[in-house]
Amino acid sequence: MVSSNNRALRGFFVLAFCLLLSLPAAKGVFAAADAAPQAAPGAAADAEEVLPAKLETALYRLPMGDPSGRVLAVLTLVSAPGWHAYAVGPAESGQSAQAALAAGNAQALVFFPPGVPTPDALEPDKTVLVYEGRTPIFVPLTDAMLAAPALTGRVKVFSCSATSCWPSTLEVNVPLDKAADTAALPPAESAPWWPVFSALRSAALAMPAAVCPEPAHPGLPRAASQAGAPSPEAAAPAVSGQGFPDNLTPRSFTPALEVSSLLKAASLAFLAGFILNFMPCVLPVVSLKLSGLLAICGEEGRAERRRILREHNFFFALGILIYFVGLSLLLGGLGMAWGEMFQSPQLAIVVTAVLFALSLSLFGVFHLPVVDLKISSGGRGHTRRGAFLTGMLTTLLATPCSGPFLGGVLAWTLLQPLHVVTTVFCAIGLGMAAPYGALAIWPRLVRFLPRPGAWMHGLEKAMAFILAATCLYFLALLPPQRLLPALAALWATALGAYVFGHGANLSHGPLRRAGAAVAALVVAGGGLAFALTYAPPSETGWVAYTPEALERHMGKENVVLDFTADWCPTCKLLERTVLTPPRVAQWALRHKTVFMRVDLTRQTPPAMALLRALGSQSIPVVAFFPAGEKAGSPLVLRDLFTAGQFEQAMDQAFAVPADAAKKTP
Repeated sequence: MVSSNNRALRGFFVLAFCLLLSLPAAKGVFAAADAAPQAAPGAAADAEEVLPAKLETALYRLPMGDPSGRVLAVLTLVSAPGWHAYAVGPAESGQSAQAALAAGNAQALVFFPPGVPTPDALEPDKTVLVYEGRTPIFVPLTDAMLAAPALTGRVKVFSCSATSCWPSTLEVNVPLDKAADTAALPPAESAPWWPVFSALRSAALAMPAAVCPEPAHPGLPRAASQAGAPSPEAAAPAVSGQGFPDNLTPRSFTPALEVSSLLKAASLAFLAGFILNFMPCVLPVVSLKLSGLLAICGEEGRAERRRILREHNFFFALGILIYFVGLSLLLGGLGMAWGEMFQSPQLAIVVTAVLFALSLSLFGVFHLPVVDLKISSGGRGHTRRGAFLTGMLTTLLATPCSGPFLGGVLAWTLLQPLHVVTTVFCAIGLGMAAPYGALAIWPRLVRFLPRPGAWMHGLEKAMAFILAATCLYFLALLPPQRLLPALAALWATALGAYVFGHGANLSHGPLRRAGAAVAALVVAGGGLAFALTYAPPSETGWVAYTPEALERHMGKENVVLDFTADWCPTCKLLERTVLTPPRVAQWALRHKTVFMRVDLTRQTPPAMALLRALGSQSIPVVAFFPAGEKAGSPLVLRDLFTAGQFEQAMDQAFAVPADAAKKTP
């Protein structure tokens, strides 16, 4: 019986290795699958109908002697109502617009106008450059380009609304037959966008090496060299619109580890996957699972010990392989980078909560039935499902890590077609699963591991602290405004674990155990749901306080000054219930008022002096400064207040007649 199981397991791993080597042969299948959607006759038209952006094209006549050429193509980017596209240029968030256009064999030079700085709709704490409404994109056409039948290519933009984002690839096909008669084209200098194009062209003439490549516009004059300036041969390389040279030629410090073929990539990937087992992210889970197996094996007979080792390691390795296959489809299909998914705050919060729950189980707060790492849990923690899920969890923890040999492999792999990505990721998975596969095939190898003993319980507690430290690492990935909700989710997880651990043990009846389990899930799930759905309050309508800003507005306009701080829970409650963006916008319009926020999160001497001048030593405080001579006698509203009280204070401070007052819903 044992020998037959050994033969079956050997066959499984041989089959997996053969599949790995045969995946490149499936290239034609993947290519056919990729080409299938293009054959659908109505697919492109249907996609264009739902895009939040579109292009309108037109040709214009440039003035005589214009250095850009004789004809200007204008592609007007039209964003749907409520949508905006990210502009070209450096910003804290968003993906810049891109264009790749050509007329015949000549690459076209594209001038994007500057974007408008604005808070990001999805991340209000970040500033982005956006295009809204109708935005002209300028493409000067040289005589060589006008000989071509059409200007073709693509414009890629990333559009966002207040609730979602959508990438758009807009096809360009502008026939140039009408450009032969330039006199019949409308003059460009009479168009409303002419000053914008003129400024962009002037900037291009001032920095021709940076934005005007010679092959595309041979007639565009270059700026004269200044005295002592380096020769054109020694000049800096042309810089793209993304802020780095167009013709980068990177050199590797370790060229032997650079990858240029699938065989080398798979070989290095197998080695890198094996090393992942010893990375700090993975080692705690692996150590605990092996220690738990040792504890069980010390209590069982020889045959049972081999069965447990074989079964656990088989399903543990299977979980690793399945995770890497899914990860390859995710990264290859969406074009993401290794570890990029941890840029999602939601995923980082979920992983942190799971790790925190695992550390609590190791401290003995409760027994986690799905993935149990406790050494003292006995055979119950080593089911097939538990081993499979633990393998997937271990691989998930390995994703933020990038061990030796992995950098060069991923740099080459993630630029290849999907079937190549899947092949290499299967090699990584096989490398990481190799030790457990070896233990499954040859259980006798367990004799090389340390003997079980009391030292394992000390290891269990040490690994609990390491898992808790790993939670700190994932918390550090979160943006500042998501940190407090994440800590609230961990608190709810701890409370749920305590309720489950003390109310769902076997000494209680089934009804009480079920009630404790439901209560624990509600508490922990509610905290996690709050952290995942939390959105920072919008600052729209507020002006940041500075002494200069207050002096600029005081006496000339009605001013509302709100004192707040991140450490003031009452202030945050008022911001979410009373001083909401719709109310602030309505009050500002009705009273012609400037709303100014004074942030006391950090020690700010001018703001603290102003707070004391208003007769307060604590917050929340709101001060109403009327325009005119009464600006020196502001009305002060302290502590908690309602929307009705706030509106009455505004009416009193700004002298609104009673019959004109309207209550805010």
